[in-house]
Amino acid sequence: MSREAPPDAGRSSRGRAAVTPIALVGHAAAAAADEILAALARIPEPLVEVVALSGGDGDTPTCPPEVVIVTLGEDEKTWALQIQEIRQEAPRSAVIGAIAHRSGGEVRQALRAGADDVFFLPVEPSDLSRCLVRVCETLQGGRGRSATICAIASVAGGVGVSSLTLALGFALCRQNGKRVALLDLGLQCGTLAAMLDLTPQFTISELVDPTSTIDSLRLESSLLAHKSGLYLLAAPKRIEESEMVSVNTVAAVLEVMRELFDFIVIDCGHHMNEALIAAWEQATHLLYVVEQTVGSVRAAQRFLEMFERLELTELDLQCVLNRYDPASPFTAEKIALALRRPITARVPRDDAAFLQFQLECADLAPQSPSRLAIDALAAHLSGRESAPAATAARPFFARMRAALKRPGASLLPPLPGGGLRRTAKPSAADG
Repeated sequence: MSREAPPDAGRSSRGRAAVTPIALVGHAAAAAADEILAALARIPEPLVEVVALSGGDGDTPTCPPEVVIVTLGEDEKTWALQIQEIRQEAPRSAVIGAIAHRSGGEVRQALRAGADDVFFLPVEPSDLSRCLVRVCETLQGGRGRSATICAIASVAGGVGVSSLTLALGFALCRQNGKRVALLDLGLQCGTLAAMLDLTPQFTISELVDPTSTIDSLRLESSLLAHKSGLYLLAAPKRIEESEMVSVNTVAAVLEVMRELFDFIVIDCGHHMNEALIAAWEQATHLLYVVEQTVGSVRAAQRFLEMFERLELTELDLQCVLNRYDPASPFTAEKIALALRRPITARVPRDDAAFLQFQLECADLAPQSPSRLAIDALAAHLSGRESAPAATAARPFFARMRAALKRPGASLLPPLPGGGLRRTAKPSAADG
């Protein structure tokens, strides 16, 4: 159903203000689509950029479209199906229908089929501009900047929630070229600032005053900027200050952050409280982290029971298997069966890469198996891919490379007698 995007559809809109990404789809002839493209090039407002509906190819990532223009055919019975397919592929996008006949009945039929607005063919640039302005203003008024908010949690400690939060933040920032913020709600640990090697002068504690409103100026004064482009709202400096962070504070902070950033990744720690539930009520995704241990799986079962009681039906809960080892007797299939939920992503055990990750306070090594899995997860969350591929690669080569980097390292083990193993020198007969 998708029409191929023009050659410049993959260009990044980074650094351009108020640019609306638009995708064109439909069964119409190429002439109709070219007519719409020509009209888009002539309209003064809003500024638009044509992108592919699927977010582009893997080599040239683009942001998902905010508006999808669908050229509806002559058969009105297929309109609802066309728009339903678009909603499944781009659930956060507005849909504008292009119809061939100036008929009130067809307009009503298109709106009933699920279109947010309608314009007529042949295209009048002024008509298309008014339609786009109305839709864009509705989007901005109804849901702000449509920020994607991803919360990462686990009841079991030590499963890598903070490491995944940071790695996912790096991946989203790198792939999308957008503004990405981290919110540390592991209030008693405050791990993210340490992992980024940042010393916060101001934290979320400066925003807890109930007598004053949290606005963008107050929030920006409490944010920490990292050289990678990430922003961090750190946990309180003192453990006792964590009790001051209320439900209202978290809700108000997220309300302002979603106006300033495109992606917000929340480290929920492993201590469940009402402030986390307030964050989940605004989140679009909740990733629960589990490992291949009995204790981690049992804790996940208890969490899922609690989550069902909360009845957060609009929140997308997905399970992520961290430090995945395909040789473990606790297979991913057994864990999925125990949790009665599929495993969305498997992040391989990659101790050497995550050790370097913490030492350098920077992104994971480009070819590490864990980075490939997290990149796939980031693409899935940003709407560029349907689901991350579950990797079964063992980190053998990562450990081998780490061993070779150590001075005096050898791949050959010592002989039982304590001497060094020698390899035979080639003879002249061997060539």
